[in-house]
Amino acid sequence: MTAEERYLFDLQGYLLVRQALSVEMLGRLNTTINEMESLTDAEVEAMGIPRRPTESDTYARAGISSDSLGDYTCDILKYGAVFEELIDWQPILSRVDEMIEDSYRLDAAILMSRHQGGAFRFHHGYAELLPYSEYVCSDANFSCVSVKISYALTDVGVEDGCFAVIPGSHKSNFQNPLVGQIPDPDHPLVGPIPSRAGDAIIFSEDLSHGAVHNRGCRTRRTLFYSYAPAFHCSWDGMAETASGFQERAPSRRRELTRVSTPFEEGIASAGL
Repeated sequence: MTAEERYLFDLQGYLLVRQALSVEMLGRLNTTINEMESLTDAEVEAMGIPRRPTESDTYARAGISSDSLGDYTCDILKYGAVFEELIDWQPILSRVDEMIEDSYRLDAAILMSRHQGGAFRFHHGYAELLPYSEYVCSDANFSCVSVKISYALTDVGVEDGCFAVIPGSHKSNFQNPLVGQIPDPDHPLVGPIPSRAGDAIIFSEDLSHGAVHNRGCRTRRTLFYSYAPAFHCSWDGMAETASGFQERAPSRRRELTRVSTPFEEGIASAGL
């Protein structure tokens, strides 16, 4: 990271990286997702990548989507193909290297498709102690417990339900008054982050984040890749890879997706 990026990540809890994806990579990602979305629910389930309708405590819907697929999420690495290339995408991993510092792994990779009416309530960023999300900076070094990347595959303005944060909330010592609320882009504490297709937002999981209501007609298509220290478990199998991955993947990708235990990591770090 540059000196400015280190300052901003510590100050805000996130970095916006413009054009993190090349035009060629962005095109291949969207083409592959188009192909996936042409398959039936039965076909994608047989491939091990079922589309899960979006249902969670943080999700909110103001209306009914007219899209036949609705709002859904799927564990994208099981599809393989171009999605494996993002596991060690250097323009982003060069920054994550400094944010986590210790040996780390990919612990989740998911595709989110959102349509008109959907929103995500603010969560995290209110001085809670969670083993999977703590932000740490000590002696001018980051040792974050969870760093996530949001890759925008479509242009997302405020009216399209863009990502939103409360800047600096990853270091809060007080209860966050907006947690559980849908982000209001006009609220003075809220920082909506409009993105162009190909942009990436790198953020600490400890940062209070959500998404404003999608009041437009465009689909918001986003890939989320999540990294954590090697002793962490993956998020409910969300980093499982496709058949043949171990044989075709470069060593860096295999290492980033290797499942290990705290005991194994302790032995390795002790040189035993």
